Amino acid sequence: MDDSVSLPVIFKTACRLHEQLDSYEGSSGDESFQKTVKSVIDGFERTTRLVNSLGLFSNNEQLEDVPTNSMRYLLCPAYLMDATMKLAGMDERVGNVRAAKVYAEDFLTRCKDYGITAEGGDANGVVELAAGAVASFGQASSSTSASARMQAMAAQRQTVLDQHRQKKELEARIKELAKRIDDAGDSADDELERDFNKTRLRYWINKTKCDIRLLDQELQVLEHMEKMKQQGGPRPAAATQEPPPERRPFKPVVITREKIKAGVFGKGYPGQPTMTLDEFYEAEYAPIVKEYEDKQEEERIHAERVRRGLEENPDEQPVEDDDADEDDKKLYRQRNKDDWKDDHRRGYGNRHNRS
Repeated sequence: MDDSVSLPVIFKTACRLHEQLDSYEGSSGDESFQKTVKSVIDGFERTTRLVNSLGLFSNNEQLEDVPTNSMRYLLCPAYLMDATMKLAGMDERVGNVRAAKVYAEDFLTRCKDYGITAEGGDANGVVELAAGAVASFGQASSSTSASARMQAMAAQRQTVLDQHRQKKELEARIKELAKRIDDAGDSADDELERDFNKTRLRYWINKTKCDIRLLDQELQVLEHMEKMKQQGGPRPAAATQEPPPERRPFKPVVITREKIKAGVFGKGYPGQPTMTLDEFYEAEYAPIVKEYEDKQEEERIHAERVRRGLEENPDEQPVEDDDADEDDKKLYRQRNKDDWKDDHRRGYGNRHNRS
């Protein structure tokens, strides 16, 4: 950007680029996205330097003493925090997270000095509440009292839900005020613009309090990873290294349990098949088929012999075997009974003495 550009133009340009980041649909690692992020950071850094050089803000004044057009510049640290969090690159991630945390704490501290909170009330304890949220939860987690841990978790969950609800309400309020200012144009009331700037500050306080908690958690993880990486590096071999202690032989609990169960209930089914389907057919069904075919062959031979005897002695009638005929009738009745049982289960038609 050109150094001759005025402060409002630099700030509006940086805000417009920041809105492009929020509406970007691609990956955050894209080159174009990262280029826009760096432009946003550069714009708000220039805005911050100009604001400091002009001395627009002081710790001895209240928010009512700040001009309406200057209130928006209080958002610079919040924008810088949000843009710094979007920078890619794991090699510089720890430094970026720490810088974003510094911006967040500076923004909350400045809002506390001016008496601004997300709820619009007293600002005492804003920074302490946001920065110590994770630490207090960690202390409760290390406590021996289970009820204290549960209460801390419930309180943290309720805080997150309240912040999310407030964020939605403030977003809707910002859109409503922005529309009213656009409709009014140059004739917009100063009180309307002041309300708009206050609402934006409250929104970013709410968002910063959520983000600083995430920054604390991410910083802990990154520092732990960095510490583990340093410990996992090459180490000098010890001259006198004690031999590793002898370990007790591992008892195969599962195998022992299976052996006991096999001794009580039997070995059960083997894990692998012992024969193919064709081999099973040959072993089980082939003898039955062969027996049936042999019986059919015997009946055919007997019928052939009877036919030949009739051809040689046509006047002689075949001797009927009464026992064989009776056996056939008995077999026929038994088959009919079996067929009936297949179609009618036991108790079929029994009405249990009901009329």
